[in-house]
Amino acid sequence: MASVSASAKKRKYSKRVVNEWGWSWFLVAPTIVGLVILNIIPMIQTLVLSFYKSGDFGKGNIFVGFANYTKMFADAQVWGAVVNTLLYTLFVVPVTIIISLILAVLLNEKVRGKSVFRTIYFIPMVAAPAAVTMVWKWLYNNQFGLINHILTSVGLPTQE
Repeated sequence: MASVSASAKKRKYSKRVVNEWGWSWFLVAPTIVGLVILNIIPMIQTLVLSFYKSGDFGKGNIFVGFANYTKMFADAQVWGAVVNTLLYTLFVVPVTIIISLILAVLLNEKVRGKSVFRTIYFIPMVAAPAAVTMVWKWLYNNQFGLINHILTSVGLPTQE
């Protein structure tokens, strides 16, 4: 057995294998960094903060240990929310998935009016960004935009 592990330690990898591993880690690294920064670190911070009683704007945090958890599990509203979440998960989510799968299969077949249904389904994807664009255009409008209105009410000159 010792000779097998010693030979495994001395194994040489070809330049191609090393190059593939290097590129794979290079391409996956941004996702891993984003996951760590945007998901894992905030989860750990939230867990740590759950053992503190926080003051105003995070100042004056006092370590209380499991008191927050004891209070949470004794609260009837928490258990009501848990029951509602479980009911939603058990009944609404499967029905939604089943209906979505049925519609997807039907719209993938030769159905009369398929393009109309696809358009109706896709309109919200286009409408939301268009609505946001209109709001920003209104905010920045140099004649009657909200930003210029606020600037004039404070006594500052309007922006063109």
